[in-house]
Amino acid sequence: MRRIASQVGLLSALLLAGCAADSNARLPAFMRAKAPAPPQPEAAPDVALLVRKNLDMIFVATTLPRDLEATSARQTDAGDTWTACVRAGIISVSGAVLRRQTYRLTIRHNEIIDRRRAASADDCVSEDYKAVLPTK
Repeated sequence: MRRIASQVGLLSALLLAGCAADSNARLPAFMRAKAPAPPQPEAAPDVALLVRKNLDMIFVATTLPRDLEATSARQTDAGDTWTACVRAGIISVSGAVLRRQTYRLTIRHNEIIDRRRAASADDCVSEDYKAVLPTK
């Protein structure tokens, strides 16, 4: 009796272990777990709209940014974030006109998650810029 119970227990354990087999297991196809579907690629964000909505986050409001221009978004190697460059002429606190400032934006899920001054490695100089028109 004890021997039958141990054999039933062993058989049950083996059957349950087969239920949790991943997609690479050496089992017939109908017994393997299905691989999860890859996530749908995120559409490129509208950089001009994001810049208009987050202007105070990108540029300090007292600098009165003018002649705004932005590049289109480029997907990063990681695949879940986008980068874009934005530039504008700004005015200093004393009222003097400063040279154009360029910033590199990091965008995820249609939100700007990081903003920093563009460095030479960001390749913002060779990008094609388009004017960011103010909202009406």
